[in-house]
Amino acid sequence: MTEHTTEAPATVLRAEDVAVHFGGVKAVDGVSLTLTAGRIFGILGPNGSGKSTLLAALTRLVPLTRGRLLFGDRPYERAQPHIIAARGVARTFQTVRLLPGRTVRDNIALGAESAGSRTRQQRRRAAERVDRAIERAGLTGLERHHPDELSYGYQRRVEVARAIASEPTLLLLDEPTAGMNRQERDDIASLLRDLREEGLTQLLIEHDVQMMVDTCDHLFAMNFGALIAEGEPAAVVRDPAVQEAYLGKHGRTHA
Repeated sequence: MTEHTTEAPATVLRAEDVAVHFGGVKAVDGVSLTLTAGRIFGILGPNGSGKSTLLAALTRLVPLTRGRLLFGDRPYERAQPHIIAARGVARTFQTVRLLPGRTVRDNIALGAESAGSRTRQQRRRAAERVDRAIERAGLTGLERHHPDELSYGYQRRVEVARAIASEPTLLLLDEPTAGMNRQERDDIASLLRDLREEGLTQLLIEHDVQMMVDTCDHLFAMNFGALIAEGEPAAVVRDPAVQEAYLGKHGRTHA
């Protein structure tokens, strides 16, 4: 009889005992997590719980007080942010950061150019990455528009397209649906799921609990800079510690 074994998914990123302290404020304090390939991970927690600071630490935008970071099997806790981006980590931010005087295509091209576009062949490949990102993000036909001509939801799509134009291995998203209506949130969630089907690993911060449950494969919950729960999304949301920390002592969720 032949035994069939299923290989465990590859580890994309690992954080070990990561801490970020600002003076006496322990914004992140001893967080360890592992992200594996082809899945959507989410970080849930109230305002001030350390979620965005953790993302900044993972992308080396803030210095670590202690801890270890590995992308694949390569330590990178001392690397500069542009080195991390070149290795395959892309991110979006809480607020829209687009150039209003440039077209949608120009904005997205900034992501492709970050992957290198010095020679003629590299420029052609960058243009192909832009075309692909536009298609993947559902922006076909809007290339010549300017960001201020688009709805907020589509501006967010441009940001995601700019990030994936660099063809990253890992995409970090900081509240990508903040300020959106329900339809816009559903559209972005659908986009993230499509990217997952294409194999892109993602780490998502979001306050929309139902979206996190519906979209993520695995949730981490934070409070006061530390992880308080992790696992299957619906189970994490039901965890009493998460209910108290995120939804309030008497809060409830319908997730």
